[in-house]
This record gives sequence, C-alpha cells and structure tokens, in this order.
Amino acid sequence: MVFKGRLSRGCEACRALHTKCDATRPECSRCVRMKTRCSGYQDDADLIFRHANVKSKEGNRKSGKKDGKPLSPIVRSKLSNSNSRMRAGRESQFLLTGIDRVLLPSKEDLSLCFFYQTTLEPLTDAEHTQYLHLQLPTLFSQSKAGSALRLATQAISLATWARSWPNDLNASHLSKTRYAQSLLAMNAAIRDPSEAKSDATLYTVLLLSGYETVTFNSEALSAWGTHIDGAGALIRNRGKENVCTPFACNMFLFVRRNTIQSHLQISKPMDQIFDEFTEILSLYENVEDRLLSKTMPIPKLLSLTNSLLSQPSYAVNITEAFKLIRAAEDVDRDLANWARRIPIKWSYTTVTRMRYSVDPQLSSLNFIPNQIHRYPNFYAARVWNLYRVYRLIIQSILFRISCVYPHPTDHCKDRREEINRIMVEDVCASVPFLLGYDLSELKRSTDSPQDENFLWPQSSMNKVSRSVHTGKFSLIWPLYIACSVPCVPEIQQRWMRAQLRWIAETGEAQACFIQDTESKTLMGGCESFRFDCV
Repeated sequence: MVFKGRLSRGCEACRALHTKCDATRPECSRCVRMKTRCSGYQDDADLIFRHANVKSKEGNRKSGKKDGKPLSPIVRSKLSNSNSRMRAGRESQFLLTGIDRVLLPSKEDLSLCFFYQTTLEPLTDAEHTQYLHLQLPTLFSQSKAGSALRLATQAISLATWARSWPNDLNASHLSKTRYAQSLLAMNAAIRDPSEAKSDATLYTVLLLSGYETVTFNSEALSAWGTHIDGAGALIRNRGKENVCTPFACNMFLFVRRNTIQSHLQISKPMDQIFDEFTEILSLYENVEDRLLSKTMPIPKLLSLTNSLLSQPSYAVNITEAFKLIRAAEDVDRDLANWARRIPIKWSYTTVTRMRYSVDPQLSSLNFIPNQIHRYPNFYAARVWNLYRVYRLIIQSILFRISCVYPHPTDHCKDRREEINRIMVEDVCASVPFLLGYDLSELKRSTDSPQDENFLWPQSSMNKVSRSVHTGKFSLIWPLYIACSVPCVPEIQQRWMRAQLRWIAETGEAQACFIQDTESKTLMGGCESFRFDCV
C-alpha cells in the first residue's frame, strides 16, 4: 500500500466510467441527470491506505511521469529508494508542492501512513503481527472519529513519527494527547457490554501496548503490563468469540504470546482461558505458537517453586519438590523436541569463526564468539532466541529445587550446566546476524582486539548492512537473561552487557533500563517492570 498524495473527488459511478464528475453531494449532477443511483464517494481512509497495482508502479518507474506530468527529482528518487524515512520525507514534500487537485494531508494522516508502511515492511508472512497490521485500514475506516481505536492509532502513529524525527516536538506532544484521549475512550468502551466484546476494543488495547513499547520511558514502565493484563481480561470476557473468525483467532494468539512474556517476568501462572480452544487454534498456529504452547506451564512452575522454597528448608515437602522436578524436566524435553522437529526452512546454519591472533594480555579482556549463526530472517532468529531463554529459565527452576531436594546427582548438575552453556553461546552466536552484519565478511575478517575497549563486531572493520531494519530490539530480552546465568564466564558476561549498552546507545529505551541490572526471572523474582522485546 502506498500514499498517493491526491484522491479523485468523483463519485464511484463516474470514476468507473472515466467521466468527469462535479462531485456534488450527496449525489452528483450527472447521476441525477441520468436518473441513475449515485454510488457515493471515497473517504479519507482510502487516501491513506490506497493500493497501487504493479502495472501502474512499473509504468511510472520507467516513464518518470505521474498522470502525464514529469515527476520532480524528489518524487523520481522516491520510486527507486526503499528507505522508509527518506520516502516519507519525499512524500510530504511532493504533497506540499503539488498542483491541481492536491489534497494536503494533516500531520496525523502523514504519520499514519508512515507508521503503517514502516511497521509492515520488516514483517514476514508467518507472523501474526503482519496479519493483524493488514486489518488496520479496514478497522480504521470503520471506526468513528473520536473512537478509542482511531485515537490509539493516531497516538502510536505520531509516536513512531516522533521517534524517527526527534526534533518534531509537536508530533511528540500530539501523540501524548491522543494517547490520553484514547485511554478515556477505552474506559468508556469497556463499560459497554457489547463494545467490551468487540474486535475493535481488543485491537485498541494491542495498539495502546504498542504505543507504550514505542515510547518506553519512566512514565510507561507499568503501562505495558497493565494493558496486557487488560487484554487477558477482555479475552476471558469474549469467551467463544475469541475463535469465531480468523481475525479473532490471530488476536487471541498474539495476546497469548504477550501474556506469556508478561507473566514470566512476574512469575504468575497463566489464565486457564489460554488453554482452551486448542483444536480450533491449531489451524492458525505457526512455529512460534507451537513453541509458546509448550512454554505456557513455565510461569506456573516459577510460582510453585517460589511457594515451595518460601518455607524453611526442614519443612519443604520432598514429594512436592520431586513432582516439580519431573514437571520441569517434561517441559524441557518438550522444548528440546520442538527444536529437533522444526521445519527445515526455519533452521539456521553455523558459520565457523576464524581464529584471531590475540595479544595474550588482551585475551582475558575481549570476547569473540567461536561461531556465528545465519538465519532465514530476523523473525526466525528471534523465535530461536526465545526457545533458548525458555530453556535457561527451566534450568534455573531445576537448579533452585535441587538445592533443597536431598538427592541431587552430579550427572544432573553437569547436564544443566552444559545446557546453560550451549544456550548462552547460541544467543551470542545470533548477535551479528540480528545486528545486520554481513556474516561472510565477518568470517573472512582478520581484525584482532587492539585494546580493552574493543567490542566485536561493532569495533571490527566490517560495516552493518544498509538495511534500515535490524533485529537488535529482539536481542534485549535474550541478552538480559543470558548474561544473568551464574555459570557463564565473566568475559562473556561483560561482552553481553556491552552489547546491551551499545543497543541502549542506539536509542532502545528498554535496554537503557536493564543494561546494568541482573535479571530476577531466573531466581523466580519479579522484574522491576514488565516490557515487550519480541
């Protein structure tokens, strides 16, 4: 979908016949004169979410013309450059300098177009996020002015715009205003029994949680978790309406994913509603969903472990401890089976690193992974890292229970430490790919650490790819968990912390808040705040 800049003002009937229309409302003069039914006019949503067919785009690209008029250098460049920020800037310039029947959009319309395009571009067909995002034009056009959904859409759009252009203080202020207005409208909507069960209301909550992820700051520390809890409450209230349409099923699975992330961070069991509708939802599940279905018991295991260990050591029920160990081992086995049975198109390949000639005095100060991984796409890499995080959490549960269970064996302890080592190394091996580096160049690189401030791969001679999209945001949660594993070597922990600090310096606020803190999730505690990094 593209933003065209101007929209035909003729009615649908005249446009279909390629006949001049005087655009008189409610019926044009030609339809009245011909005694035919006037089929109405397009609205503003059609301008923002307007399709361009392949033939028209290819013709414009080759001819360098638009509607028979030569394109300006700005617009001609737009057709050949895929960089989303530059494209939005060029579109706005074209809209402001065009002539004839040019419709000048507001800042909110421009930001809405920008948000829709830039969010959609990096998504893959396998992601529920893409499917849900594609429903936005329909929902937006059907919503009324001042509705919670429309206000939330404007809020997240303006926030996305303001993040790309930090100097646009007006957009930042307007996004906060729309956010506050959408909260008020949402509170009114959930008090209406029919509105509370509607798809638009649940979608609005997801938009609000998205806004809080985009604008993550001290004011939004608790808001994301609160809205995920609210989405769970709406899911319970909707009942069977959660699976009545493909759209509803995809929203259910999206909320389930975020609820797992949220409840892991506070060691709170999942609501039973997420265990229902298994047969129907299986038709819509992807590889990530099948992983998450095996992960759902983990928040409950964390809660039960905390309850067990809250007692004095002499009062611990050994039978309950044994049951918890078996339950955790069953989940760990299911996760391992998921990895073994994953489709080949989701698999990753290993690129063996060349040995560096490292100064012996610096070898204990700098860390470089022995292997790096190449994935089919960023989404696959993110899912694999979630798998590694879940296994690390399971190993932490087993370790904590073994401290009170009277018969731990050295074999079990060694196995847990080996799994931890492999999972952490694999997280480290995913970093260059998710940061957007050319792995072939990294493999051939002969750069060696020069001083204690050397950070690989950022300090190497290799440059990140020119793609504006990377997977650095999805690295925050895995690195945060991995660098908090006790058995990890100190040099490797420092490297992961340095990666979090580097990500924080690039503008990811979530990394700023956790870059120097230890994760409480591995010890069954509650994180200082809940956040989404997937």
